[in-house]
Amino acid sequence: MRRVFNVRRESIGNAGHPTPSRTLVRGGVFDSGKDIELKKKVRTNQPDLVVDQIKHEIIFGRLRPRERLVEDDLCTKFGASRHQIRAAFAELERVGLVTRRPNKGVVVRDFSAEEIEQSFEVGALLQAEAAQRISLPPDPVTMRKLEDIYKGYCAACNQLDLEQVVANTMRFHQAVFEASNNKCLSDIIREIWTKTLAVRCYEIAIPELLEREQQEHAQILQALRSGNRRDLVRLCADQGKRALEAYKRLHGGWPSQNRAAHALGKNEPAELKRRTTR
Repeated sequence: MRRVFNVRRESIGNAGHPTPSRTLVRGGVFDSGKDIELKKKVRTNQPDLVVDQIKHEIIFGRLRPRERLVEDDLCTKFGASRHQIRAAFAELERVGLVTRRPNKGVVVRDFSAEEIEQSFEVGALLQAEAAQRISLPPDPVTMRKLEDIYKGYCAACNQLDLEQVVANTMRFHQAVFEASNNKCLSDIIREIWTKTLAVRCYEIAIPELLEREQQEHAQILQALRSGNRRDLVRLCADQGKRALEAYKRLHGGWPSQNRAAHALGKNEPAELKRRTTR
């Protein structure tokens, strides 16, 4: 059975930028002619889970860039109170997924080409720095935690459960970066990943890239076990490159004036090169 994913295209854009065609992932497999839809989460009135629900809707494209978030609609949809929805808005604004606009209220944030590329570039630098700070090999508790997350990730890939693929990818990399023993550093990396997660999801929409990502997770584990610092730094810094390139290709590419000076996939920042050759 050949794995493919059903996608839908929507037009989005920013003032001053071309309006590309954005492909949003809807998990599925063409086998018997039936699509396997992403599993819906059980509704809850717990504040932190309300945040996760709305974040999920944004990441998987059910709430689109610049779309207004209406309190009453979300209260009904998630079975939450107005207080919980407002608290969720405050948290989502803090992590950069929504913004407040005069006379319009809370809307899903729309990122420019420059913001996306710069976020990935900064993320690569910080990920490389975190990898440099990890004690090799990690302690047994950390390794068991990473191996357990990886098993769950592989199971989700095999079952085409894209929600769990994304969740376990986040958990895996966060556990790796937390091993740097620098909470400030790992928290900043997590915020960048959260802000760019909708772009990172483009990688799981392409079976070949998803398979490559799975292999790289295994390679990260091997680098940690063997104490191979060079490979670990390279693998951590590269996380997100293919997703960004897939996103750009599906948008038909971006004009040169919208590219950051050191766009990922073209030229590595000099600092990153220096760190990976230590």
